[in-house]
Amino acid sequence: METGALQGLFNQKTTQQIKTAEFRPGQIINGKILKLYPEQVAEVQIGNQKMIAQLEAPLSANERYWFQVQPGEGKVHLKVIGSGTEDKVQLGSLAKILGEFSMQPTKENLELVRFFIKEQLPVNRELLKQASEWLSMVDSRSAGQDALKMILTRGIPVTQTAFEALYTTTKEQSLVLLMEKLEKALDPSSNSNAGASLKKLLNELLPSNKITTSEAALNNLTAIWLKRDGQESQAALDLLKQFGAITSKGSESIVLQQMMAKLQHLGTVGEELPEGLNIAKKLITLIGNGDSSTARQVISSFIPEKTFPANELVESLKLLFYRTAGKEAEVQQGLQAFKLLMSIASDGESLSTLLGEKDTWRQAGLELLKAVGQPQPLPGNLTSLHAQLLSEAVGKADQPALLQEAGDALLTDIRIKRFLSALGLSYEQQLGEVLKDGEIGKAQVSETLKSLVLRLLNENPPPAVKEASELLLNKLTGFQLLSQEAGPIQQLVVQIPFVLGGGTNELTMQWSGKKTEDGKIDADFCRVLFYLKLEHLNDVIVDMQVQNRVMSVQIFNENPTLRKMAEQMTPVLKRKLAEIDYHLSSVHFHVPGQSQSGRNQRTLADLYSQKEYSGVDIKI
Repeated sequence: METGALQGLFNQKTTQQIKTAEFRPGQIINGKILKLYPEQVAEVQIGNQKMIAQLEAPLSANERYWFQVQPGEGKVHLKVIGSGTEDKVQLGSLAKILGEFSMQPTKENLELVRFFIKEQLPVNRELLKQASEWLSMVDSRSAGQDALKMILTRGIPVTQTAFEALYTTTKEQSLVLLMEKLEKALDPSSNSNAGASLKKLLNELLPSNKITTSEAALNNLTAIWLKRDGQESQAALDLLKQFGAITSKGSESIVLQQMMAKLQHLGTVGEELPEGLNIAKKLITLIGNGDSSTARQVISSFIPEKTFPANELVESLKLLFYRTAGKEAEVQQGLQAFKLLMSIASDGESLSTLLGEKDTWRQAGLELLKAVGQPQPLPGNLTSLHAQLLSEAVGKADQPALLQEAGDALLTDIRIKRFLSALGLSYEQQLGEVLKDGEIGKAQVSETLKSLVLRLLNENPPPAVKEASELLLNKLTGFQLLSQEAGPIQQLVVQIPFVLGGGTNELTMQWSGKKTEDGKIDADFCRVLFYLKLEHLNDVIVDMQVQNRVMSVQIFNENPTLRKMAEQMTPVLKRKLAEIDYHLSSVHFHVPGQSQSGRNQRTLADLYSQKEYSGVDIKI
């Protein structure tokens, strides 16, 4: 389903939109004679377009014919070269069409002519020869034909560069996989400035590797335990114990006492401590020695007063050393102060030195990732809150640096804009502005993924790096070609990585709509298509249409139980949309291939054929 779904998502303009095409001498087209007029003039329908044409031979009304456009002024001049529909073309007719172009009726050429006929794409000799040559160089002829179709129906320049870009966009691996391939191919010992800058940017754009993610996930979980209160704090501590990051089976109080004891002994043999732990150790030592005045100065230097008054924190920590016998409450107050100190004075990575050995910490992180990726219930007596915190900790750990921000949302407008800016999809526009200015010190082209890949290719890199760079460059160029403006309509196609449930996913998104007078996206009238391939739900397509801020959503997935699974989330979706002034009118679920009330069975690609939206002036 993946290929067909993505093709449907990309092919917003169908071949029926020939009504905007210009017919040029030499092109072959299929049309139906609607009406006959004197002097061999006829009304001909080609696709959805009706035209008055001059025929070079008498024909019959209501019949379909194959025509070749002839030179001439005024009316379109058509020469009949065969009869029949695009679905029933005899071998002899195909050979005759190839003969008009002085091409041999080979198997590949016959197949190519059938493709142009089926898609109702006007074709001439030059285009047919170019297409034949390009298709001979690709692994998948069907994917190559899809690229040709997009070029001819979207008004994209008919060049080999455009063909290779669109072929890579639709057929080759995902954007993230191509980025990972290039990142691995880049030699860290290379002296190339472009290569070093590119590797750095790729590390910011790509999700981290499994070991790094596992350790970062535990760091995030530790931060949740220390910085939050109540059930979430206790649940995070339970998880750290469950996966072996904390070997102690005792209560939180016992764990904190063990941490403080280890902190007091760290650094005694000349080992260097992280800055945060070093300050915390100094503070604990000062309080233990009775130097409260200096301790307050140390606290004030790195903890904002509004976070916790220095005097109050020192007095609470003193209870760990000078407490009234038998008063357990004072001990707990002191330990909670130490917990606060740990949450502010050190990050998760340095805290791991107080909680366990490095190998134990790493193994615990890997077990955590393994548990998150399993479809069965979590081990032990873990609840939905535990699952939520696990997902949050892993998601934040694996999220690419350029997609990170405060908050728990997977993808926001800020994240998407940041990621798109880093890709460099407006590179040529920036370059044009710089060249137009012609003055040093004015606008500069920012370092983006595309600009750095181009610089790297100019340095004649090794074959493996060159191949990976060219594939990635074609992918980015393909997105640019698919994201061009068509009259008043703006379209954007892109893939964005994100993390869900501990796994890295990729969202393919296509936005179509008009711009406002000031050049911004019109969020009141638009259509957005989302394509995701999830681990357990497989392919999911979401078709979101907005008219005057009234939103309707259609979801396509092969799992018939998805509707029931999602019903409880619909009120939440409606409420959240209302908060940003949108009204959710409907959410419909469809299983591809199943008949629906009032509809015939349709393929996913059919769902994205030409549609017109009244009052929006958008044709998709």
